[in-house]
Amino acid sequence: MPLALPAVYAITSRSEPGPGHAEIVRRLVSVGVRCVQVREKTLPDRDLLPDADACAAIGRRDGALVFVNDRADVARIAGTGVHLGTEDLPAEDARRILGPDAAIGVSTHSVAEAEAAFSAPEPDYVAFGPVFPSVTKSTREARGLETLSRVARSKTRPLVAIGGIGPETLLQVLEAGADSAAMVAAFSDGGRYEENARRLLDLARRRVPPGRIYLVGFMGSGKTSVGRRVAERLRVPFVDLDDEIERTSGRTVRALFEDTGEAAFRQRESIFLEATGSLPDAVIATGGGCFVQEGNRRAIASLGRAVFLDVPLPVLLSRLAGKTDRPLFAGPEQAALLAAAREPFYRMGTVPVSLREGSIEEAADSVLLALDARLSPLL
Repeated sequence: MPLALPAVYAITSRSEPGPGHAEIVRRLVSVGVRCVQVREKTLPDRDLLPDADACAAIGRRDGALVFVNDRADVARIAGTGVHLGTEDLPAEDARRILGPDAAIGVSTHSVAEAEAAFSAPEPDYVAFGPVFPSVTKSTREARGLETLSRVARSKTRPLVAIGGIGPETLLQVLEAGADSAAMVAAFSDGGRYEENARRLLDLARRRVPPGRIYLVGFMGSGKTSVGRRVAERLRVPFVDLDDEIERTSGRTVRALFEDTGEAAFRQRESIFLEATGSLPDAVIATGGGCFVQEGNRRAIASLGRAVFLDVPLPVLLSRLAGKTDRPLFAGPEQAALLAAAREPFYRMGTVPVSLREGSIEEAADSVLLALDARLSPLL
């Protein structure tokens, strides 16, 4: 099966003092990066191997591709892929060392080199660059977007653009035909690995319209706060059904329940849910009981994709303690019974996202990562 590379490809850059390769990979993978190359030019193999082992373990745990730069022997022992430069071991020799299943990438710096690499049987992807002036490729002249486009026209497997790429140029190289963009400084800038990675991942995500994303789950699961942040990161509208009902009726959800009863409220809720079909792309937070209704589940299935925010009951109860605005919350025992009754419905045809204690940003990372494979190309 051909290798599927994500659009965002990180290359580690270790410096002293600073985090080692394994810590950098852990931080990048934790926010959604799913392809990392361990690039090390100074450490001897035996000193690099523990880091490579740790990086490989992170990749296996979280489903991320891990490559070691240059060193096929280290890659074999650690169980990673390898990326080979033009002066490294030839790809055919690396294939004999690594076996048929390991991923191999090769660097090229001209159209002729790239075409030759695409026609060779060993590489799983071909990297081309530097596309722009690069600190790490300072001895080579920048090839430019036009040449990258020429290379893309001859590709027979994934093409990775490399060299001087950052947030301002990421989309340019992808639009020029690259399947992936490999970056070093764009991730390590200022030591803000998570912040930089989120920015790059979100830029890639916005290339593909997300459609309508409906967040479902029990009261207190964070549908409003997490949904608003997901919408901000995707740059699409955010709609909270309960807020819209309150705004248009001039009454709180609790007052509507008390004045007209739950059945009348559910009917109103269904009308507002159907109205979200007028938005081509949006993140919509539903009420805790919305997805329990069969008609609403059918409507959401036809309008977009449901995401279940699966939060442990103790966390939910701690968030609900002292709340007086929830019409169906009468105490922890009653809430526990209601949550157990609703959970089977929340799992019907949804994308489940398991959330624990953590920040809203981390919860948004989890939702976006769960959606990546379903809404867009690999990121």
